[in-house]
Amino acid sequence: MRDVVVGVDGSVQSQEALDWALAEAGSRGVPLTAVLAWEPSWQDGPRPSEPSDFSHLADLKQEQVLTLLDEARHRTGIEAITHAEQVQGSPAAALLARAEHAEMLVVGSRGLGRLGRLVLGSVSSAVVQGAIEVPVTVVRSSEDGDAPEADGDVPRVVVGVDGSRTSVHALRHGLEVARRTGAVLDAVFCWQIVTLAPLPDSWGWTPPIDDYEKFAGEQLDRALEAAGADLPEDRLRRSVVHAHPAKGLIEASHGAERLVVGNRGTGGFDRLLLGSVSRQVVEYASCPVTVVRRPAGES
Repeated sequence: MRDVVVGVDGSVQSQEALDWALAEAGSRGVPLTAVLAWEPSWQDGPRPSEPSDFSHLADLKQEQVLTLLDEARHRTGIEAITHAEQVQGSPAAALLARAEHAEMLVVGSRGLGRLGRLVLGSVSSAVVQGAIEVPVTVVRSSEDGDAPEADGDVPRVVVGVDGSRTSVHALRHGLEVARRTGAVLDAVFCWQIVTLAPLPDSWGWTPPIDDYEKFAGEQLDRALEAAGADLPEDRLRRSVVHAHPAKGLIEASHGAERLVVGNRGTGGFDRLLLGSVSRQVVEYASCPVTVVRRPAGES
């Protein structure tokens, strides 16, 4: 059975990521695997006689992960099948390797690194950049984000849409979350005249701005249709926003349960694994951000 994998290191941010991942695994009905990747340091005490023999540290790290899982279950009250793993090695590389066939990889926005002032830590950044197929969710610290604003008792899931195949896949992911959790899906299409595709029959003249907004709305409708949007009307919102995509999505994230984006949109530089808009929302959105990849085999 595929699982949800979460990186832990004992920091406050990783504890919040662990709580979020535990709830996600419980909602999906799949196991949760907490992974602590570590490398020996002077803080771990005297060096062993054999440089390769760190079994005593591995045992300590395994106990640490088990303790973190017990504390998370106590905090959340969620009982789910859990596994604890420790891996000696680079955290980002270890997490990416372990999550290769997972349903989702979850990390905190920052870890125990020295540069705590950074919005996004080096491990989180490397994981989001390096994941090939698995969706990655970056969980913000409660100190960085807003409390979710529910519509009554209904949570809100925001999905960024730009008409690309990857954003349609992000929509499918968001729809699955909304169906599973009972959330409202807020599909947000941000547009600017300089980035929106030319309107049909508009060469040689500039159409009224209302025509651009209508055209953007039509692209959003086509994306929703392609994604198979089937939620009731009261749980599906269409938002067409005249703003830079990153700015519009960051504003839409205020009070949301999560924001879902594709790793790349309609911009250029297709060779890049993570687009500029995706990177900005991961760094500055007010809620957990899930970055989804285009399914294998799609061009």
